[in-house]
Amino acid sequence: MKGVWLKEVARDLVALGSVPFFVLVLVRVWMLNNPVYFLQFVTSGVVFGLMFLWIRQDVYAGLGLIVLVFTSLYYGDFLYVVFGSVAYCLLVVSLFYLEKDWRKILFGVVVGGISIAISFIYPNL
Repeated sequence: MKGVWLKEVARDLVALGSVPFFVLVLVRVWMLNNPVYFLQFVTSGVVFGLMFLWIRQDVYAGLGLIVLVFTSLYYGDFLYVVFGSVAYCLLVVSLFYLEKDWRKILFGVVVGGISIAISFIYPNL
């Protein structure tokens, strides 16, 4: 029974990096009427998606990182950053617990980070 409960919690945590959750947060960002912030968020997601076609990585690890960074920037609150960071770390631990390939998880984190960096550089070009 304990293993079933842990797997359910792990799957719920992993869902924080899912495409539907990303789209939900993206729509919320669109409603802010801040086109630069929205463009950065969209750019990050598009770059991540394109890089996913080239480098097979874990979608959840990458999109989760993108959501963490952009929501943390939006709220700008230290407690939220701590909470979001803990949730993201639990997401990554859950991926390991669910026996996902560690290389794909690592690539997901790296590609998510690269996508975020590109999204901050692109509007300044």
